[in-house]
Amino acid sequence: MKIRNLIYNARIYTQADNLVVNSIALYDNKIVALGNNLEYDPDFKSYSKFNLKGRTVIPGLVDAHTHFYYLAMTLGHVNLDGVETLESALDKIGRFAKPLGKNDWVVGDGFSPDRLKKRQDIDRYILDKVCGGRPVFIFSKDQHTAWVNSRALALAGIDKNSSALEGGEIVRDGDGIPTGVLRENQAYLPVYRRITRPSKSERDRRYKMALALAYEKGVTGVHSFDGPEAFEYFSALAEKNRLGLRINYYAPADHLPQLVKNKTYYGTGTDFFRLAGVKIFADGSLGSQSAYCFNKYRGSKDNYGIETTTVQEMRLLIKEAARLGLPCAIHAIGDRAIAHVLDVFQAAPKLDFGARHRIEHLQMIRRKDVSRVKNLNIIASMQPSHCPSDIKLVDRYWGKRGANAYIFRTLMDRKIDIAFGSDAPIESLDPVAGIAAAVTRARPKSREVFYPEQRLSAAEALYCFTVGPAVAAGQSHCRGYLLPGYPSDLVVIDRDITRLASTRLYDTKVLATVIDGQVRYCHPSLKLWQ
Repeated sequence: MKIRNLIYNARIYTQADNLVVNSIALYDNKIVALGNNLEYDPDFKSYSKFNLKGRTVIPGLVDAHTHFYYLAMTLGHVNLDGVETLESALDKIGRFAKPLGKNDWVVGDGFSPDRLKKRQDIDRYILDKVCGGRPVFIFSKDQHTAWVNSRALALAGIDKNSSALEGGEIVRDGDGIPTGVLRENQAYLPVYRRITRPSKSERDRRYKMALALAYEKGVTGVHSFDGPEAFEYFSALAEKNRLGLRINYYAPADHLPQLVKNKTYYGTGTDFFRLAGVKIFADGSLGSQSAYCFNKYRGSKDNYGIETTTVQEMRLLIKEAARLGLPCAIHAIGDRAIAHVLDVFQAAPKLDFGARHRIEHLQMIRRKDVSRVKNLNIIASMQPSHCPSDIKLVDRYWGKRGANAYIFRTLMDRKIDIAFGSDAPIESLDPVAGIAAAVTRARPKSREVFYPEQRLSAAEALYCFTVGPAVAAGQSHCRGYLLPGYPSDLVVIDRDITRLASTRLYDTKVLATVIDGQVRYCHPSLKLWQ
């Protein structure tokens, strides 16, 4: 039986040509009509009607850069984001470890020495003291550095005799002994691969928790940059129509040979899950001082960051991906990494079917390279919540070069297509907070604004969380807008963010999330179909 629903007395932003209406009709999982006062139209007499009493309706919010599967798995880890002292971090890790078995891994996320009230050096030995001999793996907030203990190093076979790594660094003390700090995945993967994975039932439990978090934040879809394990997990759920979100998946570069072998082309998948591209890393991150830059990091002797994939290697990967029609989404944070990525995209094979190459993060770019982004038709995939979070780090490590970081306004004015995301779990999966960050460029209730001339309007930021991700994934013909024929993916919020003082944006609440015509979340104050 087909379900007919009509929402009226609302302020509905379609995202098409500034069209705003007050009613929308949904037939099963599709939008069939938009207009004003459709509740009085005899064509919709049989529709169930829902009065939104002036509330705002927007297209479903899509996070264009997540690690959604990993986000779900972190819901079983110790979360260190926001801890203010090393002592409190160690206490939290120790309490988390205590009930675990002697051979169970202690896994954590979100630790950032640079964000502590007092920065202190970390090593393997202080972890050894609090974890009762269990192996420990703690991700930094940016997930480009791992902090591990002695047992974890031993299990991975990392010791004084381990050779230096290209594209990563085993940090050592004055005697050449590994300290337990591993920078970039070439260094930490030998440890990470030895972590015992959760059971299938536990993974399912955590995934359902992640879905609930997404729904409460108005997220109807994500672009997910996860590993092959996630690809298999998502595929299995999609086959059973139990995925719960629309997911565009970007496979890691080391999975590319398997995609070629299986002839898995661009767009392969279902209405909810599809292969959208290949992910490559050009450099590290700001927080780990491994973003690859033209100038050295302030306070360092000769640290320019880490080139994690060479220009030649990137060229080969892009050429291989193009055999499947797959675009590449290349992580590049430092200005030198971004320049190198633009070089390889300039020589890349042409793509069809709306496929677009992307630069992920695009945090610090030389102004002369902005025109190259435009001319090469590259998607700027950026995370506005990183901006206020990184204010102090940018000043500490990049100094005045920070004027070239997070240049949202410059890119928007140059009509470069922008897709916004969160990089969850590095920042919260919360597009409304992302919109607020793009508009204010400041933390909630903070007066510290990062280069205010680069602020966007709320309407522009909303576009980057709706239409922007659809454009980035080659789906603007069927996603991102509220238009007839498009899926019934929409969100109800408690206020009109386009008419709101910027200081109130962070307080905006999601009241309902509808995906494919189904109400996935509804606040008790609102009545919708169930």
